[in-house]
Parts: sequence; structure tokens; C-alpha cells
Amino acid sequence: MKISYISKSNTWNDQQIVAEAKKQNIKFEKRDIMDLNNPSIYKSLGDVILWRSSSLEPRSGRITLLNNLLKRGKFVVNRSIVDYPAVIFKQFQQEYVRESTRSIETISTFTFNSSVNLRKGIKSNLLKFPFIKKPNLGAKGEGIKLIANEQDLNNLKDEEIKISVFQNFIENDGDYRVLVIGGRPIGAIKRIGKEGSFINNVSMGGTAVEVVDGKLKTELFKIATQVVAIFNLGFCGVDVIQDENTGELYFLELNTVPQWEGFQGCTEINVAGELLKYCQEIGGRKIKSTVELVEDCYIEHSDKLANRRFHFFTRMFLWTGEQKYLDSLNKLKANYYGKSKEELGGIIQKILNEKDIYQKRICNKKKFRIVSADKYPLLGAYSEILFRNLMSKNIFGEDLKGVIQEFISDKELLQIRDDLLNNESDLISLATFAINYLYFIEDYFEGDKDKVVNVGQLLKIIEKNSLFSQKKNPKIIINDIYFMTHIIIGATKFYKKSVKKEDEKKYLQIVKLLEKIIDKHYFRLSLDTKLELLVCAKLFKYKSILEPQIRQEAEMSLSPIGNFLVDTLNAKKDFAPKSWLGSEHRNVLYIMINRDWVGKT
Repeated sequence: MKISYISKSNTWNDQQIVAEAKKQNIKFEKRDIMDLNNPSIYKSLGDVILWRSSSLEPRSGRITLLNNLLKRGKFVVNRSIVDYPAVIFKQFQQEYVRESTRSIETISTFTFNSSVNLRKGIKSNLLKFPFIKKPNLGAKGEGIKLIANEQDLNNLKDEEIKISVFQNFIENDGDYRVLVIGGRPIGAIKRIGKEGSFINNVSMGGTAVEVVDGKLKTELFKIATQVVAIFNLGFCGVDVIQDENTGELYFLELNTVPQWEGFQGCTEINVAGELLKYCQEIGGRKIKSTVELVEDCYIEHSDKLANRRFHFFTRMFLWTGEQKYLDSLNKLKANYYGKSKEELGGIIQKILNEKDIYQKRICNKKKFRIVSADKYPLLGAYSEILFRNLMSKNIFGEDLKGVIQEFISDKELLQIRDDLLNNESDLISLATFAINYLYFIEDYFEGDKDKVVNVGQLLKIIEKNSLFSQKKNPKIIINDIYFMTHIIIGATKFYKKSVKKEDEKKYLQIVKLLEKIIDKHYFRLSLDTKLELLVCAKLFKYKSILEPQIRQEAEMSLSPIGNFLVDTLNAKKDFAPKSWLGSEHRNVLYIMINRDWVGKT
């Protein structure tokens, strides 16, 4: 495999890539392309094109070249100027992100063609002093001005106004840069402007420090991975700013040709090495199966999964039993359970104090759950605590019940269980959360036969309510499917053991019913739900008639920017599920259906 690096410059960044390619003995060339008069140019370029810059005319020349390379089956990093020619403009970035996802806060961005119209914008309260003026097309912090008063406004000429965008000033003590390669965030830095300056860019004299706070890093990674999913960017820098007064994080802008000297200096991450590794992984699409590509991608880069790591490693360990996943979980153990009984107690208390955050996850923007969720205000927090207990027992062989009882009485836990069982509509509406809770209670009171989940009772609820028969809203259908899949998954203690022999037929009956429902609504359902069906079927060694179709869909669903599955056939306006982090659940399910399950009886 050959990598062609297209760049007309010889900066520090270029030199890093060339030196790293030589060090790794990669088949590699660096070249500029100045014209398209020689048709053989397309054949001479490598399988993977790492695009940075060229001497071609920016619009027609570059787009013509990249389009022709894509038609010839070349993989281009970055291809964004083909997919989104306006991606380099700051107003387009803000507007497109705002229209593409509800998960990211954006900054209202305005353009004006004259001083007169700018003043009208101020008069109509679109802008208030102080506000920011920056070039619509620009980088490195150049041309940015703080317009603090009438005098600053008077100094702006119409020519400058026409090529600029305007945003209200967000008070901050610095901004953040996340570098993303192949959809994966490789690290984050905070950029702090020099004293007396409102510009935070390192190239303008600012300083940089690595972001090490886990919670902040996770939030930054979520924003960055969603932005790159929106624009199909294989390599870029995503900038985020935090309001000093509210703590809110806003998407600031993205850089499709990022510099990384400052980033590498404070993180010590070998960016050129990561970039070339990505090129080689993408080139592997010509010789590896989709299964191999996805598994290699998530296992090789699991350290970049932020707060999804625990989910990934628990599923992989419980499904495969492999020691390497247990080793990874042992490294994460202190984050989830503390290093002592006292620290564990502090974690439990923190979850209870933040009960509203956990409760919000239950609704997850699904309005039809709100009424039911409001009846059980502690369901989210209690579920989080009991889930950690289940995983502690499954993985580390440690029962946390003694510590949990210091904060929550058995009576409180059981009251929620009894209320759910006495209200079938709540049970169905809350789906995954309600069913999981029943199984968490069964595990918590292990050995008490009265607390064992009755699959026969749940099967009657499914039949009685005739789930899926007349429902048209895909969200409701998916909700009900997860209600059923988690009856099965919960019974295995999340893949720890097989279900009781005497109950196998009832669970298999649910699997076959799921199969019929998914077949009926196939193109209205997410790839995740289809893969979860195959996981449930595999628990009983049942070969679903839908398996060939689902596998074919998965093979057609590789992300344009990385070796992970996105939901390409079941289009959604929100790009969050198409990001590296948002895709983790889908991809771990795909890995699981291609590995043997080692669940114990």
C-alpha cells in the first residue's frame, strides 16, 4: 500500500510526517500537484491520499482532482472540500452544525455587507458590545478583533465587514482544541491567551496545557467526534469554548488543516505517527473483512473511548472471557468503585446527589417516557448504583451491598420494583431502564426466590399489550424492541451466564417474536436494534433468518472516515449516533456476534 501526501509547503508539520513515514519504513511520497494536464497523475498516486494543500486553483482544480480520485477508488484524507465545499467558512460551520444535531451548543454567527447593515444588526440586538469580528475564511487567530465600543465600530471599513463574521463575545479563560483522527479524539489541550489578549491561539502568543480532567475531556470528545461525523472529516482540529459564567460548552470552529506543534508539545502525542497509522488502517479496507476492520479499530483505539471504555471492556470481557479485557477493567476499577470503602461511599453519595442527571438519561429526549419517568424520580440514580454492583460481582467478584445499604434501604429499592410490576404501561414505556432494574434487584437480593424476575409474567405483558401491532412511530417500536431484548440480556446478568434450562423456550419465544417485528419494520429501525437481535439469538444458538440481511447491511455501513459502523441506511437528522463515541454500542454488538460467547450455566 502506498500513501501519497499532497502538500505544497515544507513546514514543521510536513517534516514530521515525512520523518515518521521514513522511520516506519512506509511506502510513502510527498508531492505537490500544480496542474491536471497529465492524465497519468491519477494512476501515479497511492491508494490513500493524505491531503493538506496543493498549488491547484482552490475551487475548480482541487475539487476536480479529489472527485476523480474518489471515483477511482482512492481514499482521500480529507475529502471534506468535495462533500462540503463551504466547510472552510466559519458561518457555514456554525449553521450546518446547528442544523445537523441537537446535541451541540453553537454560536449565533452573522454576516453584513456594510457598516450600515452592521449597525442595524446592533440596533436590533443581534449583537451587543463587546462582540467579536473574525474573517469568515481565516486561521491561526489572524484578523480577529474585539469590537468593544463605538470607536472600534467606526474603525471597521466596509471591505473588512464584507469578508467577516460577527459573534457575541463569550467570556472565557481560554478555549479548547481537540485533535481528531479517523473520527477518534486523540487528545485535548486548553489554549490560554497571553495577558491582556482575548485571542487564545498558540500561534498568536498563547500558551497550551493538556486537558486531564476526565469529565471535561469526555464532554469535549463528545462534541468533537460529532462535529467530524457531520463533515466527514478524517483529520481536523475542533475548537470549543466554555462560557466562564454558565459553564456551557460551545462549538467554536473547526480547522481542516490543523497545525499540531503546540498540541504535541504539551500532550507528547506523536500526531504524525497517529496520522500515518490511520492511513494504513484505512488502506486495509482493500484486504481485510469488515469484521476484522471494526474489531481492530475498537480494540486498537479503545483508550480513546473516554467514558465509553467501561461499557466496551465489560461487554467484551463477559462475552469472550479474555484476560486482556479484565486487565483493562482492573485499570478502570478505581474510577468506578474507588480505592476503599470510604471512597465507594463517596461515589454512591455523589450519584444520589446528581440524581437529576441520571434521571435525565431515562427520558433521553423521548417525550413519551416523561410521564412514567416522573413517577420514579430515583430510578436513574438507583439503577446506576445497582448496575455498578452487578458489574462488580460479575467482574471482580465483590458484592457492594453492605456499602449500598448505608445509603439506600432495601424497602426503598423494592418499592420501585413493586410499583413497576404493578404498572404495565410504565414498565413498557421505561423499557430498558425498567427491565434492567428488575434484574438488578434480582441480583441484589440473590437467593431470594420472591425477587426472581418471572419471564412468564413478562411474556404475558408482551402478548396482552400486543406490542408493535399498530404502532407507527419508529421511536416507540424501537423502545418496545429494547424492552424485549433486555428481558433476555438481563436474564443472563449481562452475558455472565446462561438462562435457566426450564425457561429457555420462553426466552426463545421472545427472540422469534423480535425477529418477526424487526422483519416487518426493517427499514424503519436502527442497525443497533438489528444487531441486538442477533446477539440475543446467539445466546440461544438460534440462527435468525434475518442474519444474512443484517450482516450485509453492517458491511455497507462503514463510516466514511474510519473503520467503524455508522447507521447509513436508517438516516437520522442527528449525527450523534454516527460519531466514534456514539457508535460504540453498535460496534461492540457487531464484534460480539462475530465472537464465541463463553457464558456459564
